[in-house]
Amino acid sequence: MSQQFPSNGVAPASSGPRVVHASQPIFFRTALAAAISLAGLNAQAQTAPADATTLPPVVVSATGYPQPLADALPGVSVITREQIEQSGAQNLTTLLQQVAGVQVTSNGGPGQSGNVYVRGFGGPDVLVLLDGVPMNAQDATGVAYLNNFTTDQIQRIEIIRGNVSAIYGSGAIGGVVLITTRAGSKKPQASISVTAGSRNTATVSANASGQVGNTALQAGVSRYTTQGVSAINPAQLSNANPNSNGYGNTTMNGSIVQTLAPGQSLGLRAFSSKGRASYDSYGVYASPTDTNLSSTSQDLYQLFSDNQLTAAWKSHLSVSQQSTTNTTENFSAYPYSGTYRTRVQQLLWRNVVQLGSGWTATGGLEWKSQGISSITGSIPSRDRQAKAAFVGLDGSVNGNEFQLNLRHDAIDGYSGQNTGYLGYGRELGGGFKAIASYSTAFNAAPLGYLYAPYFGNANLKPEKAHSAEAGLQWSQGVNVWRATLFQTKATDQWQYDFTTSTFQNIASSRTRGLELTARGAWNGWAYDANLTLQQPVNTSLPGDPTLQRRARSLANVSVNREFGAVLYGAALHYSGPRWDNGSTGKVTLGSYTTVDLTASGALSRDWSWNARVQNLFDKKYQTVYGYNREPLGVFVGLTWRPAL
Repeated sequence: MSQQFPSNGVAPASSGPRVVHASQPIFFRTALAAAISLAGLNAQAQTAPADATTLPPVVVSATGYPQPLADALPGVSVITREQIEQSGAQNLTTLLQQVAGVQVTSNGGPGQSGNVYVRGFGGPDVLVLLDGVPMNAQDATGVAYLNNFTTDQIQRIEIIRGNVSAIYGSGAIGGVVLITTRAGSKKPQASISVTAGSRNTATVSANASGQVGNTALQAGVSRYTTQGVSAINPAQLSNANPNSNGYGNTTMNGSIVQTLAPGQSLGLRAFSSKGRASYDSYGVYASPTDTNLSSTSQDLYQLFSDNQLTAAWKSHLSVSQQSTTNTTENFSAYPYSGTYRTRVQQLLWRNVVQLGSGWTATGGLEWKSQGISSITGSIPSRDRQAKAAFVGLDGSVNGNEFQLNLRHDAIDGYSGQNTGYLGYGRELGGGFKAIASYSTAFNAAPLGYLYAPYFGNANLKPEKAHSAEAGLQWSQGVNVWRATLFQTKATDQWQYDFTTSTFQNIASSRTRGLELTARGAWNGWAYDANLTLQQPVNTSLPGDPTLQRRARSLANVSVNREFGAVLYGAALHYSGPRWDNGSTGKVTLGSYTTVDLTASGALSRDWSWNARVQNLFDKKYQTVYGYNREPLGVFVGLTWRPAL
């Protein structure tokens, strides 16, 4: 793990070579041509039969209540529990990198620090919610430590691509990742899974759920361990420990929901993820014999009530507490250790009212208390409160769809922040729909940016952004194809200033691009494909250079199909070249393509098997300069699901 100044990824000025990119007119002529091409392909695909056994995907994140994916005006991707199991992925970030517009970086293998970018924005500009509760830490990174999430206790993931601050508040400039943990079921269910494979990787998980009278119960636990890879390439970064950097994680999840009356329920939910990884240091003060350990604990407790107040009015009320505790231990000639904790307490009241004639109103109130403290006393304890009110209205008239969201946030230390989202869709016939939207956003600085010793700045202003999108969508049954032109401009972004040795509001950026997405089923094949062409640039520097570690092109294709009693799958991931800071200046990280293969099937009524080949062609690549990613790996597993 390199010791770097935490930032939102806007690179400081450098005398190194600047990335040369195509002019904007050429880019958008290419984008328009691709969008027209997609429309033509969609028209041809209308004759393709959909898999009758597959239900159309449903999303909640775009409006706050369930709706078909094809009806959502914001760009949304969804990953279901079934897809998680079919993928064989053991880490959340492996799933996210297959999503349109999403780019994942990592300082090594599983459990190592990293970042998730959505449409060029990363760190604190991507909001992560776990069961509706913000997970972004209030430290000097502002990230949600997604590297510490395994997949066994996750039921569903929704990713909103683009600015939706008017719905979710501060931090949603790039997008939102909404993670839902496993919940109980009426029918008794139980399972035990074991997976083992390359690099001494092993996963053991157990889950059970059911209902006793009017009480639904669920409990799950999983343990993941791996020897990992040697994170640092010694030919690029000197004095690093050459040993592999292992990682272990224990995740527990449980819930109990009591139905008090028809449409009235009260529940309690708990989640805990505790990970421990070894990481490398390098440079003059490092030694190949150094041992460094990092522990991350993420805990969430939530009491919630769901109430059908009238036939048209549904209410959700929740009280939650989330904490993230990080401990760093360095055993070297210059030893150090430290533990700090960030927390969020949230009170959320959200309402959905069916107005009739296809119109729905949403609204609610949110209160949060955010804090950061140091167990070792190196960081003064800091707290602040945030309050918000939000409303939404969406519906359709004569083939015209509308969505309006307004939100007001009042955060200690800042003036009130108002954000809005206005979306419009027009049905064109034949399954086609034109979509356009405009939205505004803000991001309040994490407490670590404001008050961290030496580089914090209590006078930081919120980041501001505004976004515009225009797209064309075709949908039929389970098939949803969309082409979207997007642009987000951000100002007052936080960047480390080497002159003042503190964070300052001195950066601005712009990301514009084209996104092509297609998912559905055809002739027995299930498919999910996407292509992102983007220009994420730093507009605060002459020549608008590309932002650090951002790729201008990303692509993913995944397919699966049953042959006999076996479900086979393949997933391809491509990332274009990116620049990063090397040992002596700017360097280019080369483009790369990885391919994963999966297979699964039943051994009997109660037993099933699965297998996964990761990085089939053993591609050597880096997403951060000097840090190795995982090579070829083979993993096999068994699952026991007894009939109850």
